[in-house]
Amino acid sequence: MFRLFENAVDPFRHDDLSAPPRRVLPFLVAQFRPLRPVLVASLLATVVGAGVEVWLIGYAGRLVDTLTTTDPTRMWRAHGVELAAVAALVLLVRPLLHLLNEGLDDLAFRPNALTHVLWRTHRHVSRQSVGWFRAGLSGRIATWVREGASAAMTATYVVVHTLTYVFTYIVGSVWLMGSVDPRLMLPLGLWIVLYAALMSYVVPRYRRASGRQQDADSALTGLLVDSYANIDTLALLDTPADADREVFAAARRARLRVERLEVTMNVGMVTLSGVLMVGLIGYGIVLWQAGAAPIGLIAAALALTFRITAMAEWLLDGVSALFGSLGTLGRALSTVAQPLAVADRPDAGDLVVGGGAIRFREVSHHYGKDGGGLDRLSLEIAAGERVGLVGRSGAGKSTLVNLVLRFFDPEAGTVEIDGQDIAAVTQRSLRRQIAVVTQEAALLHRSVRDNIGSPTSDDAAIVAAARRAAAHGFVVALSDQDGRTGYHAHVGERGVTLSGGQRQRIVLARALHKDAPILLLDEATSALDSEVEAAIHDTFDEVTAGRTVIAIAHRLSTIARMDRIVVLDAGRVVEDGTHAELLARDGLYAALWAQQSGGFLGG
Repeated sequence: MFRLFENAVDPFRHDDLSAPPRRVLPFLVAQFRPLRPVLVASLLATVVGAGVEVWLIGYAGRLVDTLTTTDPTRMWRAHGVELAAVAALVLLVRPLLHLLNEGLDDLAFRPNALTHVLWRTHRHVSRQSVGWFRAGLSGRIATWVREGASAAMTATYVVVHTLTYVFTYIVGSVWLMGSVDPRLMLPLGLWIVLYAALMSYVVPRYRRASGRQQDADSALTGLLVDSYANIDTLALLDTPADADREVFAAARRARLRVERLEVTMNVGMVTLSGVLMVGLIGYGIVLWQAGAAPIGLIAAALALTFRITAMAEWLLDGVSALFGSLGTLGRALSTVAQPLAVADRPDAGDLVVGGGAIRFREVSHHYGKDGGGLDRLSLEIAAGERVGLVGRSGAGKSTLVNLVLRFFDPEAGTVEIDGQDIAAVTQRSLRRQIAVVTQEAALLHRSVRDNIGSPTSDDAAIVAAARRAAAHGFVVALSDQDGRTGYHAHVGERGVTLSGGQRQRIVLARALHKDAPILLLDEATSALDSEVEAAIHDTFDEVTAGRTVIAIAHRLSTIARMDRIVVLDAGRVVEDGTHAELLARDGLYAALWAQQSGGFLGG
C-alpha cells in the first residue's frame, strides 16, 4: 500500500535542464507542475478531512441533546441506525480518510517533492562553469541547494495542508455556530479580528527576523565548512578566536530575535484562547438560560474552543513557516537559479576530433579585471604536437588551459580544435576529448576504481592504467575503515587518506585510462619523487605518442621532453622553439633556466 503512494510521482522523470526561474512563485509553479495531480488530490482530501472533523463536533453537541431528551429504553430503537452509521464513520471512514491524507502528504508529496526540486536544482548548479564555483564557497552553494529545495517543499506543503485544513476548519466552525444561532458568530468574529491583528503584527517581523537568522546561519555554515576543510592550515596559524566568536554571536542574536517573536506569538495565542473560551461558552450559556440554545450547543462550543485555539496556533506557526520558507527560497534562488555562466548554444553539436590541432586566435581573457590572464594571444599547436608552457607566475599559463577546457569563455577571440570553435560545440563532447592532470590532484570520496574509470569500465583496463601511472603497487595494499581493500577502498574527502604523490598517480591513471586525443598537464608530476617520476617517464613517450599535449611544468625533466616550448609573459607569447633553440637565444627562457634550483624552473 505504501508503495502506491511512494510511486505516485517519479521525481527523476521530468529532468528539465533549463535554468529555473529566479522569482519564488514562478519557481514553485515550474517545479511542482509534474506533481499537480498529487497536490490536487491532497488538497481535496484535506478539505474533506477538516469538514468531517467539524461535523463530528457538531454531531457530538446534538448527541448530548439527544441523550438528555430520549428515554434510555428507546435510545437504540430510535437512534440505533444513526449511531451505527456514525460509528462506522469514526471507525472506518475517518481512519481511511486520514490514511489517504497522510499518504498523499507524507509519502506521495513531501519526499518526492524534496527529491524532485533537489535533483533539478543540483542538475542546474552542477552545469555551472568552474569559474562560477571558484567565485563562491562550495559549502555555501551546497547549503543553498539543500535549503532551497527544503524551503520549496515546505512552503507548498504549508499551503496545501496546514493553511487549507485550518481555514476549512475555522470556516466550518463559524458555519456550525451560525446554523444554530447567528448571534454565536459574534464571539468568533471578535476572535478572528483579534487573531488577524496578532498575525499582522507578528508575521512581517517574523519574516524579517527569519531572513536575518538565515543570513547569519549561512555565514556560520560557511565559517564551519571553511574551517574544517582547511583544518591543517588553521592548526599552523595563531588565529585569534574573536572573529569566529563574532560570527557565532551574530547567529545567536539572530536566533534570539526569532525566539522573542515566537514567545509573543505563544503568549498572544493563550490570551486569545481565553477570549474565545469566555466569549463563546459564556454567550452560549446566556442563550441556554434564555431557552434559545440547547445544552448540546454548550458542549460543542467547549470542544470547538479548544480545537479552534489549537488550529489557530497551528495556523500562525504555518504562516510563519510559510514566510520563513519563502524567504529562504528567495535567498537560495539568488544563488542556485543564476543562468549558466558558460552555456552551450542552442544549436551546439558534438566536437569531432581528427588529429587534435589547437588554435588560439587573438584570445584575451582577464577574468573581468584590468590585467592578468591572456592578452590578444595567438598560438597554433599542431595535431599530435607536445608543447610545454613556461612563464613566471601570472603569465597566463593556467588561463590558457582553462580556456581550452572552456571553464571560461574568452572575453575576446576564439579557441579552435581541428578548425571548430569550441564555443559552438557542447561542453560535454569537448571535455570527452580531453584528459587532464593537475597539480592539485583532488579525488572524489569514492573508491580508487571509481576515481580512475566509470562504473562500466573494464577492470583490466583500470589496472593497466594504474600500472602505467606507477600506482598499482600501492593501490593493492590500500584498505579503508569499512574494510574495503585495493581498488575498492575509498580514498576519503579529496583523497585525504593518500599522500600527495599517490593522489597524483591516481589522477595520472585516470587520464591514461580516458585515452583522449588531447592531454593537458598542469604540474602533473610536481608531487612525485624522482624514482616514481622516472618510472612514469619510461612509458610517457608511449602514452603521449599521437596525442596533442599541452604541459605546464617547472620541472626540467618534463619541459625538456616536449617537441616545442612556448614562453608566456604578461599574457602573450614572447618566445617559441625547442629547448635548445630557446637556450641559444639567451632570452627569458634562458634566464629562467639559469635560475633553476633542484631541477625546477624559477619564477
